[in-house]
Amino acid sequence: MPLRGKSILQTQDPYHTPGYGGFCPQFKYRIGQTFGKTTNQLLDSNEVASSGKLVLAQIFPDEGAAGAAEQARTALLTSRDQSWGDQKLVETMVPGYTGFIPRSQHFFGNRYANVCRNSVSDFEFDQHKSKSKTREMAIIDAAQQGKMQGADPNSLPPIHSKHVTPLKQCAEKADQFVSKSTPPPAVPPYYLDNDNDQKKFMSGYTGFVPRSRGKLGLGYPIITHQALNDFTDDSSRHRQVAAQPVTVDMAPAPPQPGKKIYPEESGLVPHYTGHIPIQKFRFGETFGNSTQDAMRKSMSQNTTCLC
Repeated sequence: MPLRGKSILQTQDPYHTPGYGGFCPQFKYRIGQTFGKTTNQLLDSNEVASSGKLVLAQIFPDEGAAGAAEQARTALLTSRDQSWGDQKLVETMVPGYTGFIPRSQHFFGNRYANVCRNSVSDFEFDQHKSKSKTREMAIIDAAQQGKMQGADPNSLPPIHSKHVTPLKQCAEKADQFVSKSTPPPAVPPYYLDNDNDQKKFMSGYTGFVPRSRGKLGLGYPIITHQALNDFTDDSSRHRQVAAQPVTVDMAPAPPQPGKKIYPEESGLVPHYTGHIPIQKFRFGETFGNSTQDAMRKSMSQNTTCLC
């Protein structure tokens, strides 16, 4: 057995374990050997272009660095503030604790106590880092305002500041800070002018488009453009009629003629589900022929019946 207990029969480091899904250069051109031996040759070969840095972590870390990291971790856990009363996150966590442990999702593959120890020390390190930045900002603010004159420079921590506090408010208008490359907010097609090319819906839109049911034989953008124009014209006409004043001495203005429901020159579109006068008494014709100029036919039939 060589050093660290690795048998000479095992694949020598470095190598990728079977199941590794990452990229290994030149691997598809090597055949006839196991996955471990092939990747070992590729990682050690100087003929294969690579960055020279392995993506694998050291299985046996440096004992000196590990000892220093362990001491720093112990110091962090020891320095935790005990003024919170019942402190749950301590250095020695008992297995079976079901409470929340911050950062524990980033540590796995070890005993519960070690996972908790690493998680709590990592969380405590971030807390110390945040407190040191807050203290540094307070020192910078006091030094720039002249409140620390006469203080010993050696007692102050090394600070670096790019701005003078407090920051002055810019007197320019707020619209000066809007990027020129920022697209304007989208306007719904309903509110665009009739001559605007964007007054339409793209093909695939499944929402309701007013006045589009009776338009056929054209592309969807063209149909929706015409339908929205008709809807805008009708809405404008109704607003104009509603805005006309009505007095006692003056009769109300007659309503403006709108779009005819029953066209005179053609019939209605098949599967039209609206009301058609006296349509239930007609038979023997197609739907289009029987509904052509349906209003005139209904009036003439009523007159005939009355006579």
